[in-house]
Amino acid sequence: MVEPVSLTLGAVVAALLTKAADKSGENLADGASAAVGRLAAWLRERFSRDGDQRAAGALEMAERITDSDSVRRELAGVIDARAATDAAFRTALEKLLADAERHGVEVKSLTQTAWGNQNVQVADVSGSAVTTSIGGPPGSDTHAS
Repeated sequence: MVEPVSLTLGAVVAALLTKAADKSGENLADGASAAVGRLAAWLRERFSRDGDQRAAGALEMAERITDSDSVRRELAGVIDARAATDAAFRTALEKLLADAERHGVEVKSLTQTAWGNQNVQVADVSGSAVTTSIGGPPGSDTHAS
């Protein structure tokens, strides 16, 4: 049995920040780019103010190395850890994400690619069919559910 997969707040923020840094805002409208910039600046200020060296380092690394899954996971982890223990942090972060979404940032539309065996990825699926292919690309001799 496969367990359900959910994107955490940290995973969404990490993906959004690294995607924006990777593209340098080239595909973002001015309002969207400014909203993502506010999110990154808020995190930078908050981690610095609280003296959280690990979180500040994870954010800096994610903005510099945008194509690393381990770097994104590290940032997501520090954000999730803080959000789990600090309700004000979580609320402020959720408001900043909502602001980014209002300005045209596709917060819930994340593209993920997985290679290897037994990878399952699901995001924001409601009232839709989900097809998984095991053993090869869709259309090959695979088992689907």
